[in-house]
Amino acid sequence: MTPAAGQAAAPARATLSPPARRQPPGPLDDPRARPGSYARADLGPEPAAAAKARRLTRDTLARWDMSALTDDAQAIASELATNAINAATRPPGTLPAIIFAIHRRHGEIRIIVWDNGPGKPEHTAPGPDAETGRGLAIIDTLTDRNWGWWPTPASGGKVVWAAIPDPARDGASDSTQPR
Repeated sequence: MTPAAGQAAAPARATLSPPARRQPPGPLDDPRARPGSYARADLGPEPAAAAKARRLTRDTLARWDMSALTDDAQAIASELATNAINAATRPPGTLPAIIFAIHRRHGEIRIIVWDNGPGKPEHTAPGPDAETGRGLAIIDTLTDRNWGWWPTPASGGKVVWAAIPDPARDGASDSTQPR
């Protein structure tokens, strides 16, 4: 049927698809992150989480063509993830207990871990036969003491981060990124 003179044709019926489901932003989402400069994983408070953090670190650095940083970055990832595993509690529902992220910033790689557990990172003085307690000393050495933490009262827990310089880009600064 054609429209009568002076009448506009009815608009074509558009097929609407439901909006894409999007997860709400988490405590480590960084809207300033450039595409290809950020990777993350939600982890549970179980020993296998440290292996997942190391694997994500290794695979991400390979994808970014930064494999020279892999050994130090994996050691840092392992220590931070292990500390988070020890501090985190099993969350209710589908919330993560730990969020592990690696972020390429101008001149450095930053490894960031949020966990929902109480407490704060503290250096300990382990005995010579102790099997634990050296993680922050290792991170101190590998990062030249370039790490820190802050509490996250709104979501519970804390964020711990550690940065290693990217020798290929070292010396360049990015004043738009806080340290």
